[in-house]
Amino acid sequence: MELALDIVIIIMIAVMISFAVILNAKLKSFRNAQNEMAALVAQLNGAITKAQSSVETLRKTAQTEEGRLKDLVAKSRLLADELAIITESGTHLADRIERGLVPVEHLDDDTDAETEYEEESEMLETLKKVR
Repeated sequence: MELALDIVIIIMIAVMISFAVILNAKLKSFRNAQNEMAALVAQLNGAITKAQSSVETLRKTAQTEEGRLKDLVAKSRLLADELAIITESGTHLADRIERGLVPVEHLDDDTDAETEYEEESEMLETLKKVR
């Protein structure tokens, strides 16, 4: 009976050793996968850091360009206003020249045109100072 008990114990020890070997192999595989996962996490962390840096650079560039565009729009508006005044002055000047070619019936028209021309000149000078 002792022999049967020894054989059962030997079989159980053999089964235990085989389970331990299998468990050891699986643990080794798990550790390798864990190391690979750590490497992937490190790469992902680096990519996230680069992305954050790129987003910050993009944000700063957008703010700079926004300011530049606002300045350009303001200058464009001033130029458009100045061109409108110049066009209006040219129209009035053409009217005055045309009136000079046609007999003048009223002298008051010339004084009105001169007054308008002086006002336009003042507006033009004011716009130039604003720029």
